[in-house]
Amino acid sequence: MPKRLNDSGLLPESLRLPRGHLPRPRLRDALLEAECRLRLLCAPAGSGKSVILSECAQQCPAGTRLVYLDLRGQPLSPEAWLQRLAFALGADSADQAGIRQYLEDHEQPLWLLLDNYPRFPDSELDTLLNDLIVSAPRRIHWWLASRRRPQLQLARLLLEGELFELDGSELAFTESEVADLVQIGGHHWPRPEVQALQKASQGWCAGIRLRLLGLQPGQPPQTERNDVLLLDYLKREVLNELPNDWQHALYSLAQLQEFDAALCEQLLGVGEGAHLLGQLTECGLFIESASEDGKHFRVFTVVAPLLASLLPVTMASALFRKACQWCVSQGQVRSALEYALKAGQPEVAANLMQHYTRDRMLQGRSLALLTQWCSELPESLLASTPRLVLLNAWTQLLCGRLDEAQEHANRLARFMPQPDAQHQQELIAQWKALVANLAFHRGAAEQSRPLLREAIDELPRRAWGQRLFCCALQIEQALIEGRFDEAQELNRQAIKQSREQASLAMESFFALSHVKLLEIRGELLRAETLLKHLYSELNAAWSAEASPMRARVQLRRAALLLQQGRYQEAEASFKSGLQDCLDCVDPAAFWGHLGLAELDALHGDLAGAFSRIADAERLMHFGHISVPLYQGLLLRAKARLWLIQGRAAQAEKALRNLSAEAIHFSPYGMPDLNLRLRLLLLQAQLANGAIVETVDALGAMRRQALEEGRRPLACEVGFSLAEGLYAANRQEHAKQVMLDALSMARQMGLASAERDFALRNPAMMRWAGKAGSHDSVPATLLTPRERDVLKLIAQGYSNQQIADALFISLHTVKTHAQRINCKLGVERRTQAVVRAKELGLAG
Repeated sequence: MPKRLNDSGLLPESLRLPRGHLPRPRLRDALLEAECRLRLLCAPAGSGKSVILSECAQQCPAGTRLVYLDLRGQPLSPEAWLQRLAFALGADSADQAGIRQYLEDHEQPLWLLLDNYPRFPDSELDTLLNDLIVSAPRRIHWWLASRRRPQLQLARLLLEGELFELDGSELAFTESEVADLVQIGGHHWPRPEVQALQKASQGWCAGIRLRLLGLQPGQPPQTERNDVLLLDYLKREVLNELPNDWQHALYSLAQLQEFDAALCEQLLGVGEGAHLLGQLTECGLFIESASEDGKHFRVFTVVAPLLASLLPVTMASALFRKACQWCVSQGQVRSALEYALKAGQPEVAANLMQHYTRDRMLQGRSLALLTQWCSELPESLLASTPRLVLLNAWTQLLCGRLDEAQEHANRLARFMPQPDAQHQQELIAQWKALVANLAFHRGAAEQSRPLLREAIDELPRRAWGQRLFCCALQIEQALIEGRFDEAQELNRQAIKQSREQASLAMESFFALSHVKLLEIRGELLRAETLLKHLYSELNAAWSAEASPMRARVQLRRAALLLQQGRYQEAEASFKSGLQDCLDCVDPAAFWGHLGLAELDALHGDLAGAFSRIADAERLMHFGHISVPLYQGLLLRAKARLWLIQGRAAQAEKALRNLSAEAIHFSPYGMPDLNLRLRLLLLQAQLANGAIVETVDALGAMRRQALEEGRRPLACEVGFSLAEGLYAANRQEHAKQVMLDALSMARQMGLASAERDFALRNPAMMRWAGKAGSHDSVPATLLTPRERDVLKLIAQGYSNQQIADALFISLHTVKTHAQRINCKLGVERRTQAVVRAKELGLAG
């Protein structure tokens, strides 16, 4: 490492690295490798800009002169700045022309580091700096660290390849860097503690350092952050030097989750608010973008609560009242409601809640917020109108709290009779819709069926949300009972009605129902394609906000990927969907835990799988979710693990102990759970030696599944039937059933079903392998076109070469390749070639 960093041969004191310094090659190397005039580090206070400059200075090349100038962020006149620059350079002249000439004549490569550039807007100073940067020879390298983004010709420099910039998000510490910093401090924290610190600080250097300050080596992390230290830091480094109107604006905006220029005009003064927002943003005062279009902002969440605490309570209440009024005028009901509650106006909040439509509950964190708002409002207000009672009942119902929903439904009787026949009929129809939904979710399908029909017929046109929820249950009942054509037609009509109402949330809701139908029929690729399109559409419409619908799309796709044997993709989707569910307090997080448990089991980590199931159960308990909605799903997950462990007796006992109502009940989202539980029971009986009667039951179940078009279920039952027939010494029949099941699994891409069978009975799979060259292997496993594509893959052709050879599009080639992988139960094209050769399909 070269040490001669300046003319004196000594490292400037300001460039010495601090104690406990963590090298950050990720940033340092990117800056050093950039070939450009200007390297700009622009981020708020405490982001570690000066330390990165120091780290780069340590790597100054031999033969390059380094000049460091700390401007301390203070205002400087152009003359004063030129004098300081001339002194640092050793230039004879301290005017602009003289310094330009000095840099022009300077033959030695020069690194000019300007740290803590003046923090307040100064167009004259910025113009002067821009002139020097643009006019200087390319051997002059400028390094600039600043809280505010200076008004330079940055776009031009960027287009010319003469700018490399790092902002606050790029300077933020990654999880691995936080872990290294914790270790340097002598701490040995488990990964969850490191992740918690990184998340709480958002990687902000000062936030991390202050959290670690005062901890002795080996001491566990503090459960609460030291707000006193952090606030003292903010006052000393940032707030005390701000003008009073800037401080007031910053404290006011910290009260809000999100804001734009128009809201700032309303809250901070017409003709002043937008200008103040621009100044705060330009000067790097913890204002960050909250939307992709750059029109919405928020205060940095790490410091927002502290800054908000500096605004007097009375002023904060007045601010919330004005924000509420503005949001109402803009039709932003959710934000208006939140501000009404914060302003201490429960009556206004209750009135606004009545404008919440049912489909809006499925958007963003609306359902979680409604639950929170209900807990904050007086009970007398919540029960004051039929609309509020209905809203709270549907909120509890969608959260899975059936008993609470029933209590609200019972309260509707207080509002009878209504003043006229029309309102009377409407309220009765609303009650029928609610009671029908409750009956369905309690497993009383026969009680639910007529009420659903009556509610759909009697609900007024404006209650389209409730009507569509009732339609969703009719579709689910059809799926449970195997009436798939009827389910498809009902779904088509419901999607049409959702589109007529321009409700993407409801349309997505029914798209997920259609995906489930495709999955039951074994059309996994179609289902996955639909989910990918749906996910893209939700992302485009709802940006980055966590959403129950988007989370459920991710979880559904993860389940499909798992069935296809694409385990890494499945794990990523399960984790992403689970996190989205947790962020918006959606009980569907339960599916994420169970999916990850299944993956743990596939990888042989049964202890981890049981732990995941316990997490799922705790989630349901803490959320006060009604037990009938999840007990069958939990038992299915546990029974599958018990069978893997060889504890078939325990699995059979637990399944038989389930009540008749529970074992025949399929909760919403899992319309074939009753059949899956029945299959598990038969598998447990088979493992426990009850062969003859179990084989008969499996045969009947397989025939019924095939008749109804439940191909994946028929495939899984077929594998179990083959095992039973083999155990009954009916080997020829067992071989045929097994080969049929293998063929069906590969045609649908059910790699996991094949793998489960192989793990349960490896001897039979070896037997199947020997039979692979036999005529009984179906020749129709791949279509003629798929075999053409596979032959070219085996010859080493790229996708584009295959497209050219077969005169088809590149997209078509990729679709064929994906289907080939699914049918052969593999993930990569090389594996597909090997598997196809085993089956004699690639010749």
